[in-house]
Amino acid sequence: MKPYFPARGEHGVKFVYEAEEDVRCVAVAGTFNSWDAARHRMVRRENHTWELELKLPEGRHLYKIVVNDSEWILDPLNPNVSEDGQHNSSITVTEQGDVLIRTSDITEQAPGILYERFHALDSPEWIRRAVIYQLHISAFTEGGFIGLADKLDYLQQLGVNTLWIMPFQEVGVEKRIGSFGDPYAVRDYYSIDSRFGTSDELQALIAKAHEYGMRVILDWVMNRGSVDHILTRSHPDYFTRNENNEVYYEVPDRDYFAGLNFENEEMRAYIIEAMTYWVTRFDFDGFRLDDSDITPMDFLAQIRQALLKVKADIALISQSYDEYHHLECCDLTYDGSLRLTIKDLAERKITRDEFVRIYHSYKYSFPKGALRMRWLEEKERSRIWAYAGEPLTKPAASILLTVEGVPSIMMGQEFNERTLDTWTSLFHEYQLDWNRFDEELYGHYKALIHLRTSHAALWEGELEFVGHSEDSVLTYIRRRGNEEFLIVVNVSEKPRGIWFEERRFADTYAGANKRLIYSSGQGGAGGSSPGTYDLFIQGWETQIFQRVHLLPES
Repeated sequence: MKPYFPARGEHGVKFVYEAEEDVRCVAVAGTFNSWDAARHRMVRRENHTWELELKLPEGRHLYKIVVNDSEWILDPLNPNVSEDGQHNSSITVTEQGDVLIRTSDITEQAPGILYERFHALDSPEWIRRAVIYQLHISAFTEGGFIGLADKLDYLQQLGVNTLWIMPFQEVGVEKRIGSFGDPYAVRDYYSIDSRFGTSDELQALIAKAHEYGMRVILDWVMNRGSVDHILTRSHPDYFTRNENNEVYYEVPDRDYFAGLNFENEEMRAYIIEAMTYWVTRFDFDGFRLDDSDITPMDFLAQIRQALLKVKADIALISQSYDEYHHLECCDLTYDGSLRLTIKDLAERKITRDEFVRIYHSYKYSFPKGALRMRWLEEKERSRIWAYAGEPLTKPAASILLTVEGVPSIMMGQEFNERTLDTWTSLFHEYQLDWNRFDEELYGHYKALIHLRTSHAALWEGELEFVGHSEDSVLTYIRRRGNEEFLIVVNVSEKPRGIWFEERRFADTYAGANKRLIYSSGQGGAGGSSPGTYDLFIQGWETQIFQRVHLLPES
């Protein structure tokens, strides 16, 4: 077996690519060079082998091999593919310069070195028990901030307790795409686009959300502004500049952006002051940091320390998959692995045991206690029904809302909304289509969210997978203190009868010691078939049982 690459070299991280004869050039492009394929060319060695060593900072790095300036491919020598759904190769570089490549060999019995060595920073309880709902104001409702305030009743009934509001600041005009432009091309960090309302209306919205027991997170554009940002003329040194001394953004095909120059300390102070303004003026509870994977980690740590002085229970969500962000910077990092593995399990591309191994490989490669924000949909990916098929939407939601981590829901996901085509829909006049509201799916999300937020075992309890006879049924326990739940999810269309591998589970959950507290099936189809199975479950069904003898006495 060939050794894995990248690996630690003499002068940094060593990349190796074994090419065909007709290859004329090879490069490495990734988060470490803003995906610029012209910046880091590999050097040709003998036998059509190409090599490159790069000094990379500690943390997670996503990348691709770029062949002949046109073909972007996964690294054939690296088995770790990112869980972001964008099919990138992935490595983690330690503070000593070692290269970690995640494989399914990482388990509870053989954890990764970051799990063994580090514990994630402490996070406030509200973010640990959060169910996050991401929305763009004009897409979600008419009437701007006032309209969203009127929609809080809907969100409260759904059960979500944390709102993530996408950018509502003024958007740049120069090189704009669409009638409204990219909402992440912010022209002034302190501004409010008048089409959403006034500062007083925003303040009233957040105050009302807090009265409803909801926290509110502002989506913050972390490493860039619009190319016509108000500071590009007065403070051009705040931005990255090309060979013609023009402000620009290094990420390809983003001409309407100007990248921030993180080497400029005044710029850093300006950004921190702007973020502080939104907390002190409007009482935001946290930030989601866009593209934090290409933002220097020391700046993220600076931001956290400054904001903690303003609000002690502030929370930061990192749009990255970086283990090191849990040590000094952020409360949550992204995890899109469920979207991929649930589909693969349903399509029999992986077995149930492989699903469990993949799940554990992520858990035990991150620092102990690391909170992952789990998602089925996010702004750069399609709807889950379009990706995995409509029958899988309910089972996928069941898994999202009952496993470890903090679940995130994209606006409309809960009622099977069909018109949102990633965040690019927001470049134009756009609203969610509420006319095809899926009441059944909405009821499923509502029931599961309320169960999760009502029982600590379902948001911070330990998780134990349960072995049994059926590969298409995912079964696991969530327990904390005197609470214990068994979750059973069928990711196939066929009814399944299952036998537990360990009789302790059969004795507990196949007899009178259990109580079915939720089923997505047709009225009591769950439970055991006497003398035949320990449990029986319909196609695509979810069953949740509570262990009776652990219930507190009335």
